Amino acid sequence: MSLAIICGCGHSGTTLLANMMAAHPKCYVPLQETRVFFRRTAIPRLWWFRMVSVFKGKSFIVEKTPRHIKVIDRVKRIAPRTKIIFMVRDGRDVSASLFKRFENEAASVDRWIEANEVVFAWESDPNAIMVRYEDLITQPETELQRLCAFLGVDYAPEMLQYHTKKRLWFGTKKFEKGSDKDGEEHDKLRTWQVNQPIFDGRGKWRSVFDQAPRKLTTGRGSELMTHFGYAIADN
Repeated sequence: MSLAIICGCGHSGTTLLANMMAAHPKCYVPLQETRVFFRRTAIPRLWWFRMVSVFKGKSFIVEKTPRHIKVIDRVKRIAPRTKIIFMVRDGRDVSASLFKRFENEAASVDRWIEANEVVFAWESDPNAIMVRYEDLITQPETELQRLCAFLGVDYAPEMLQYHTKKRLWFGTKKFEKGSDKDGEEHDKLRTWQVNQPIFDGRGKWRSVFDQAPRKLTTGRGSELMTHFGYAIADN
């Protein structure tokens, strides 16, 4: 059994992708963020032994902790064969979503820039792949086929029907829509969202910001936006 991790800036679609991967018959996806590479002894032997022994017949454990983006150096050092799936989304939409949760525009933009600097640095690594949220929702079959090829597993059409089997993420007990408020309410909202059929979340930033945050239209933020294919001229 092999390990893959999904990471990136929070609110970039990591949970959606993980829920799609959970529908693959050869993948086991923990329905929580284990933060395993933040632990003192990553990957803890007992955790790994339990995963391998309990989920026999699976090809991959696909773990989703967005903040693993902060410790890619450690991932590469401790478990160099780990497959890394970077999730990227338009910085304006990510910043707007983070702002609704934490009410701090500057910190939200800085978080996107910091995370995507890491993606920029590692995206050419042979054990890494970058998936854009926008491509995943507009051409999901193509993107999921590409991802399966990267992992070396057969594509499973069930991945497109991920929403037909409800999964309770983050320890939630039942399906409630929740709200943007941080904490339990936000976990409920995320769980509800990723169990819906694919919906188009592009351009939602316009309902939050009057104009795109300046840090995304100038300097390094602008360079990263352009690099990942996001037009910044039309604000």
